[in-house]
Amino acid sequence: MASPSGTGHPSVTRYRPLRIVVCALIVVAAGAGCSSGHHTASHATSAPAPTTTTPEEDCRRLVEYWARAMIQGNRWSGLDWEQKGFSIDQHEVHDRVVAAARAEQRTNGTAAALDLIARQSRQECTDRHGAMGGGRH
Repeated sequence: MASPSGTGHPSVTRYRPLRIVVCALIVVAAGAGCSSGHHTASHATSAPAPTTTTPEEDCRRLVEYWARAMIQGNRWSGLDWEQKGFSIDQHEVHDRVVAAARAEQRTNGTAAALDLIARQSRQECTDRHGAMGGGRH
């Protein structure tokens, strides 16, 4: 049985369109990789930016955020220390900062308490090197 292509194999005719499509896809893919035009890369494949904060700064931000929430009556302020993301040592810093801020709030108002939180959380987190330890055992 002779094929319409004249090769003598009927399968050649049957797969010819598939071969053309595959070859076209290979050419397009190769051309896309070599072009000097604008490339749109997926953001999911890009590497994350390296962190530039210190443990002390991370501690300060965390303690200050949650201490402010406690003084201002934020509805999430009642979460436990693990839910807030504290290490045990950071939780101890937080408790001291909040106690001092509450005393300051009673005496001099909320604005003064918030200022004290900023100062004391920075100082304690610096003194404790980010308070990243596991607490006293």
